[in-house]
Amino acid sequence: MGDVDGRAGPDMRKLWPGLLANLAATVFAVSSYSRLPERVASHWDMNGAVNGTMSRFWLVLLMPVLALVLAASLTIAPKLDPKRRNFPLHAGAYWVVTNAVLLFLALVHVLVIGYNLGWPIQLQVVMMPGLGLLFIVIGNVLTRVRPNWIFGIRTPWTLSSEVSWRETHRIGGYGFVVAGVAVVIASIVAPAIAIYVMIIGVSIATLLAVVWSYVAWKHDPNAQGRDA
Repeated sequence: MGDVDGRAGPDMRKLWPGLLANLAATVFAVSSYSRLPERVASHWDMNGAVNGTMSRFWLVLLMPVLALVLAASLTIAPKLDPKRRNFPLHAGAYWVVTNAVLLFLALVHVLVIGYNLGWPIQLQVVMMPGLGLLFIVIGNVLTRVRPNWIFGIRTPWTLSSEVSWRETHRIGGYGFVVAGVAVVIASIVAPAIAIYVMIIGVSIATLLAVVWSYVAWKHDPNAQGRDA
């Protein structure tokens, strides 16, 4: 854990669950290489139909590289934050979210490889519950995030008012949890519309958080940067 002034900084070892999951996914992908067709499905439209392909080499390689770059970026980013003194106050929430994102990437990698191996799956049906769970995780930890420039709901109003930051993350947290639950339920009872539920739910949660950030800022007498 980094010290309050950020000199020690975050440690990539905090990402071991996500990195280990991606390592396992990479081992699975590499071991499946010879059984994959030369050209593999790599992109799907909103209805689950394949509309893009790539070589099997890049399919196996791309996600591990992306996971490593993302992990390195997520480790370095808090050290660059002008408000890095606050990092120890929400370090736990930060590592939960970053590991959850990396775990989701590992899931996507396994499912895409499996699809190209002929597994009888519809990607959107099995991926959407995972995405819904990711939103639930994010929503649950948002209230623990303290003011910073890299993590959380950053608007001009949350960044200039601690009251706005606190209330916005409370409202945003509720919104993302509700959106995540809706996505999971839709994935089970009506998979064909789950992606639309996700888009609408996340859009509403985000819009509500942005609007609330302004309302809370407007009612904070100590807000910085307010016009006289």
